[in-house]
Amino acid sequence: GLCFAAVTSSPQCGALPDLVRCTYVDMAKTWVTEDQFFAGLGLAQAMPGPLFNLAAFLGSAVGGVGGAAICWLGLFGPGVMLIFGVLPFWGAFRQNALYKRMLPGLNASAVGLIFAAVISMATNARAASKSPTWSTCVAVLAFYVSHFVKLPAGMWSKIKAPMIVVAGGGVGAIGGALGAY
Repeated sequence: GLCFAAVTSSPQCGALPDLVRCTYVDMAKTWVTEDQFFAGLGLAQAMPGPLFNLAAFLGSAVGGVGGAAICWLGLFGPGVMLIFGVLPFWGAFRQNALYKRMLPGLNASAVGLIFAAVISMATNARAASKSPTWSTCVAVLAFYVSHFVKLPAGMWSKIKAPMIVVAGGGVGAIGGALGAY
């Protein structure tokens, strides 16, 4: 739990890409294998609150249900404390002219960091794959479906991400059966 609190409180590891990198590089290598980490990350990305689910996954790998709860609270706690600490000043801060001028650059740099993390994770996952070409095809197909295939409104559109993950697993199973890897 303290590891996750330290990660979320660190200036170097607060954003999504840095948090995933720091979690894996600094801590998770001693807890789980690279394959287990990426499997947990993929599963966590399919659910709401992916970082909290990743923390729970890694905690459960070490200490079962208790470890999952401690790591989840360790990741969640600093953010909640920050919100309650900043909340009284937030209204005035939002009106600050310097903040308003900085916001587009802050948003763009966050998107750039997320893009860099995605590329880094993709190259690591490709390198770890038994069949990099097959894995890349499944990833490109999942990207296409997630961004360009429109589902009817209602329940189907709400469960699109989990459906893509399950379908990707199915395509992987088919590839294994066909001898792609």
